[in-house]
Amino acid sequence: MDILKLIKERRTIRKYKNKPIPKKIIEKIIEAGTWAPSPHNSQPWRFIIIENKKLKNQLIDRLGTLSNKFLTSFKILFKTTLAIMENAPLIILVYNTKFLSKKTFPFGKPYFPVTYISELEGISAAIQNMHLVASSLGLGMAWLTIPLFGSAEVNKLMKTDNELVAILTLGYPQEEGKVFSRKKLSETLRYIK
Repeated sequence: MDILKLIKERRTIRKYKNKPIPKKIIEKIIEAGTWAPSPHNSQPWRFIIIENKKLKNQLIDRLGTLSNKFLTSFKILFKTTLAIMENAPLIILVYNTKFLSKKTFPFGKPYFPVTYISELEGISAAIQNMHLVASSLGLGMAWLTIPLFGSAEVNKLMKTDNELVAILTLGYPQEEGKVFSRKKLSETLRYIK
């Protein structure tokens, strides 16, 4: 398998077919996430899968009510994101347990900020792994962050005090996904010899 080709062909998918995803495939995608590197192998990620339509609608309704408090342009972005969630057959909530950063919090700077950022880096790597495996299996995913403004509401509904760091939508694509250009390496790379 050509990994670079898979990376370049992966697309963010925002529209999905109304087709259930087999549990085996869901678990394969989550397993890919758990193989990401993490600080001191702390594996700070936790995943909650929402397939239940009633629960999904409750989540979207709570976030929708919250979105009305924002300025118009941001409210439009928020509502667009909620439409993506509504269309998805499956939602994955991604959490940080803060296993390491809770231990370093009492020590303040520089310990706490570095361990906290390290946890987020590990979780981001897990999400990228999940994106790539989903794509390789013919599924599409969107990595949503706008709903994080409603983290407190989401956590109440999910009965957790872990930190919500991303909401992923997953399903069989009903669109191709947009192709965006990338900056040239000369714009993003600097060699020091």
